Amino acid sequence: MSDVVLEQITELAGQQSLFRELVRAAFEQRLGAVAIEFDFHKGWNGGWRCRATVAGKAPLEFALLRTPAGGLVALPVPFPAGWRRYGVKASDGTGWTVDDAGVVTAVV
Repeated sequence: MSDVVLEQITELAGQQSLFRELVRAAFEQRLGAVAIEFDFHKGWNGGWRCRATVAGKAPLEFALLRTPAGGLVALPVPFPAGWRRYGVKASDGTGWTVDDAGVVTAVV
């Protein structure tokens, strides 16, 4: 697998609902239906992030990104080791993960 560059989302207007659904889908794939609190904020590098909190669990930070094909994806930072095999789904149906070296790759 070759590494790819995902583009940061620097303008969030009108995309919060879609990112909430992407984060919710990532959690529900692993935990089933859960209540999630969302906090959108700008990261140190100017890209948007979402801090997601599920009751009884530590908050998880997601970088909000655009795939090379133009889809949107919420990528956990740091990426939990237990999530790496299946990755997270993007709005365009692609899947994304991060390997042990921290390289973003498409899930095949």
